[in-house]
Amino acid sequence: MSKPELIAFIRDEIQEHGPIPFVRFMESALYHPTLGYYTSPGEKIGFRGDYYTSSSVHPIFGELLAKQLLQMLLALGEGESGYTLVEMGAGKGTLCFDILSYLKSTSPDVFNRLRYIIIEKSPTLRTRQRQRLEPFFLDRVQWEEAVPDRLIGVLFSNELLDAMPVHRLRVDRKTVQEIYVDWKDDRFVETLGPPSTPRLLDDLKKIDVQFDRPTEIEINLQAIDWMHRIGQSLARGYVVTIDYGYPAEMLYTPRRPKGTFLCYYRHQTNENPYDHIGEQDMTAHIDFTALARAGEEVGLSVIGFTDQTHFLMGLGIAQRMEPYGMEMDRSDEAKKQFLAMKQLMAPDRMGRIFKILIQGKNIPPELKLDGLQFKPFFKLLTLIFFFFMM
Repeated sequence: MSKPELIAFIRDEIQEHGPIPFVRFMESALYHPTLGYYTSPGEKIGFRGDYYTSSSVHPIFGELLAKQLLQMLLALGEGESGYTLVEMGAGKGTLCFDILSYLKSTSPDVFNRLRYIIIEKSPTLRTRQRQRLEPFFLDRVQWEEAVPDRLIGVLFSNELLDAMPVHRLRVDRKTVQEIYVDWKDDRFVETLGPPSTPRLLDDLKKIDVQFDRPTEIEINLQAIDWMHRIGQSLARGYVVTIDYGYPAEMLYTPRRPKGTFLCYYRHQTNENPYDHIGEQDMTAHIDFTALARAGEEVGLSVIGFTDQTHFLMGLGIAQRMEPYGMEMDRSDEAKKQFLAMKQLMAPDRMGRIFKILIQGKNIPPELKLDGLQFKPFFKLLTLIFFFFMM
């Protein structure tokens, strides 16, 4: 079931201006001010929603991420406003709650001098975040429209960039066409046309892949612009990006002829964005090579790149799981806790699909981050560094 008012809004735009790039359709479906999937009321995350995030699976994710963030904050030292954390897109506030709970209990000196900023453009989610956080952390959290200039601190996001609207292209050897959305016979249909912006062709030239058969790919220009803004705002500190995706060499391949675009509706995936319009999530995998390159252009150096399994291993998840594993046969609660933590590590699910890109600007060169001490089985880190050496 789609939202009729949202269908009418998109249809009227097409009838007035002609076919629109898919990126514009996706933007309206997800972020229309009152009717979009993310901007309207309703459960999105968790059992009653459409998908799970790592922070909704078990609070250990937020606790271990907080452990890594604390190491970064201590290395940077206090700025004029104390220590600063910036979360870009905070969902229901669960991750923020778990991070602040950890810092309050393990490092009260840092917690008492901490400024936690949330950047959130959804009014609905802001309300949910305030309801979750203000009774406990009223004096620690503030909401802003943008990252403060000349910031000293750590900026991080968890499953933010995959929700940004993407351009969808169809590439066949040297022929490049963009997917547009039209309205015919009382329904949305896809059609092909020339790229809507020269930036798409510029980005495509940077992808060293030969498309010898028709292949659909996604290019997330908004994520690149986002990284540019982050890097320009940061005077000194770290950027931690957690999301699912690959380096360009593994993402753009003829082995994925339909690309990575997916929709999520009630924990079921589908490839049809024209069902459940305004009621389902739409997403595509992240090109981490493009993010790294965009960061380099504004002074952000790649510190490390790993998957969630090895990131959490470096931060001690195995030691935290051990007591529950020993009690699994005697306690249903221990089994529940153990299996939830295991889900965060599962190599065929969250553990390997989710990646962590860590970038830095004017940071202590000698600091070795705990979350990067174990190398993943794949050679993503090598690919990233090799890219910047060329």
